[in-house]
Amino acid sequence: MPLTEEQINILRDAITIYHFPCVYYDFENEHEVSCPIMAPVEESIRNDLISGDNHNVKNGLSNVLYWGFAQVGFRDTRVTIFRSKVTNDQLDEAAALFQDQNNIILSHIKNIKLPQFSGMSFVSKIAMFINPNKYAILDKQILKMKHTPVQTLLDEISFCNSETRIRISKNNDRVYSNWCNKCKEISSLYFNGLYRTVDIERGFFTLIQNGNVIPAAEILSNA
Repeated sequence: MPLTEEQINILRDAITIYHFPCVYYDFENEHEVSCPIMAPVEESIRNDLISGDNHNVKNGLSNVLYWGFAQVGFRDTRVTIFRSKVTNDQLDEAAALFQDQNNIILSHIKNIKLPQFSGMSFVSKIAMFINPNKYAILDKQILKMKHTPVQTLLDEISFCNSETRIRISKNNDRVYSNWCNKCKEISSLYFNGLYRTVDIERGFFTLIQNGNVIPAAEILSNA
């Protein structure tokens, strides 16, 4: 059944109050940049990722980690490991792959074997920063909707509680694509296209973070 007005308002409010550290790192001048909103963070990281230059791509990928791990203590360690282990060949391959901003396939990124980018959570973050209009993040927070009595498209993803990361596979690639398409569809059907794919995902993320997993799953199921 379609979303009720109450559900539309719940999701709209969640999108509006979404909050995550709006930060990235300036590797040229060696300092953190803190922004009042996400837009300049997205622009900086996206520009580096799609630059076609492996030096800039390295900084962009480093900042995907820097932003994604902004709330955990081992962030700097993860960034340092990536920057010390990634090779020029890997960066060249990534730079070429990121040129097609409308056809990002997670398994293709995974196959480059970039350090720290083996699971869906952070590989989907790359896709999101490259094209937030089309791609969203799918991580273990979002996947909490899979573990409810409510049936959603996320039920089809292959993941068990003993796993530490969401595997990137042919099946999970398909579910990820369906998830992104559903977020885009929700914006189109219920918000006249006002929100990007990533904004809808951030609304679900906020609901889940605030303990409203079942209402979030009901919205996803009904939309």
